[in-house]
Parts: sequence; C-alpha cells; structure tokens
Amino acid sequence: MQESLEKAVQYWDMVAPVIDIPKNKEDYEHLVSNIKDAITLVENRPNHHLSGLIEAMGKAAKEYEGEALLENQGNGLKALKFLIKLHKIKQSDLKEIGSQGVVSEVLNGKRSLTLRHVKELSKKFSVSPSVFIDV
Repeated sequence: MQESLEKAVQYWDMVAPVIDIPKNKEDYEHLVSNIKDAITLVENRPNHHLSGLIEAMGKAAKEYEGEALLENQGNGLKALKFLIKLHKIKQSDLKEIGSQGVVSEVLNGKRSLTLRHVKELSKKFSVSPSVFIDV
C-alpha cells in the first residue's frame, strides 16, 4: 500500500465526519461553520494544502443543498425558483425550458414543467429529477 494511502486510512475516522454529506440541518450548519473556519485558515491562498479539504466540504454542502433543501421546498416550481436564486441566473439562462416566453409562463405558474424540462433542469443543476416533480 502506498504511504499516502496508509496515512489516509490511519486518519480516516477523523477526516470522514468533516467531509460527510450532512444528514440534517444541524449537520449542514456545522459543515458550513467548518468551511468558514477552514477558509480563514487558508487566507485566500489557492495553493494551500487545505484547499482540497475545503473543496470536499463544499461538495458535501452542495449535495445537501441540492437534495435535502430543494426537496423541502414543497413543489417543482418553488424548487426551480430557489435554484435560480441560488445560482444567480436569469430567465434567459434557462434555455432548457424554451424561449423567454415559455420560461416566463412556467415561472408564473401558467405552464407546467414537462418531462423533458425536468430531465434537462436536473442535469443543469445536478439534482434529482424528483426535485421538480410535484407529488
């Protein structure tokens, strides 16, 4: 076994909880706090040895946001509006839905998302298609 892998295995029980995908809001808030602390340690040095750790924690936070938070939004339209706000995009950036007019109709509740829209939006935002399907 390579030395670097041996060290990773040796310390995994301490590292894994820091980069795990949160299971609830409390875990998520703890992760965000850890990210802020790690960023403070790095002090805007992109080549700092902790940059990879921050990236892994960020991916875990994003995964939680993408699934748990969006599923709690209530319906597909609310989830889409939340994602638009989260990613700071404009209606014109949603070509997956169609023309500006179609996007406007969807966002105003005058038109429903189609299966094609759901598939394309789930790819665009890297979330489960179930986020956009009303139950």
